[in-house]
Amino acid sequence: MSLLEVRDVSRSFGGVRALDAVSLDVEEGSVVGLIGPNGAGKTTLFNVVSGLLLADAGSVRFAGDEIGRLSPHRRAALGIGRSFQNLGLMLDETVAFNVMTALHRSAPYTGPDVLLRPWLRNRGDRALEQRCAWALQRFGLLADRERRVRDLSFARARFAELAAVTAEAPRLMLLDEPTTGLDLAEVSRLDAVLGQLRRDGTTILLVAHDVRFVMGVCDHVYVLAEGRMLAQGPPRVVQAHPAVVEAYLGTPARAG
Repeated sequence: MSLLEVRDVSRSFGGVRALDAVSLDVEEGSVVGLIGPNGAGKTTLFNVVSGLLLADAGSVRFAGDEIGRLSPHRRAALGIGRSFQNLGLMLDETVAFNVMTALHRSAPYTGPDVLLRPWLRNRGDRALEQRCAWALQRFGLLADRERRVRDLSFARARFAELAAVTAEAPRLMLLDEPTTGLDLAEVSRLDAVLGQLRRDGTTILLVAHDVRFVMGVCDHVYVLAEGRMLAQGPPRVVQAHPAVVEAYLGTPARAG
C-alpha cells in the first residue's frame, strides 16, 4: 500500500519549470531514494510534499487522503517529518531545547492544564523528556544535550536535527541530504539508525548525492533530471540504467 502518492505534480518559478508532471509512490514501511543532478528538482519536490510550496498542478496524497492544499503544520500533525539541506534548527539554543520544541505537538496536556492541572503538565513534560533522551541516545548525543547547536561540529548538528525529527515518531520521514558533512563512521551510524527506524514502522523518503549510500539503504529509487522523472526501479536496475549513467556522468552510456 502506498503511504505517499504524488501524481503529475508540476511547479514553476517564473518561466522555469522546476517540476514537470512528476509522479512517485512510497510504499508504507519502505525506504525510497530520490536522486538526480543539481537543479533536478529534488528539494522542490520535498517542499511540495511537506507543504512549504504548493504545486501548480497535480496531487499529493498521504495515507489515502489529498493533502496538497494543507499547511506544513497540518501535514506535520498527520505524521510527516522533515529535515533540510541547511540545518532546520535554532542554532543558539541547546540540542535538548531543539528536540523538546519539536515535540511540542505531542504534549499530552492543554493550555488550561498548565494553570488548572499542573500535575498533568509535570507528568507530560517528564514523558516528553524521556522521548527526547531516547532520540538523543539513538544518535549518540546525550553528552551534548546542553550544548548549543552552533558549538557542535556540522555532523553532530546534523544528527541533532535528525534526532528532533525522529523524536516525534513520524509516520513518514523526508530526509534532505542527511549524509552531508558526515564521515564514513557517521554515515554507517546513520545507516544503522535508519534501519532501526524502519523496523519500528517509519517510512522514509530521502534525497542524497551519495549514490552508494542511497543504493545501499533503499528498496526503490527514483531519478529526477531537469524536473522530469528520468527512471525508477530497484537500486541495481536504476544504477545500470543508461539514461541515469548519462545524467550523472554527462556522457552517453555505452552498451556492452
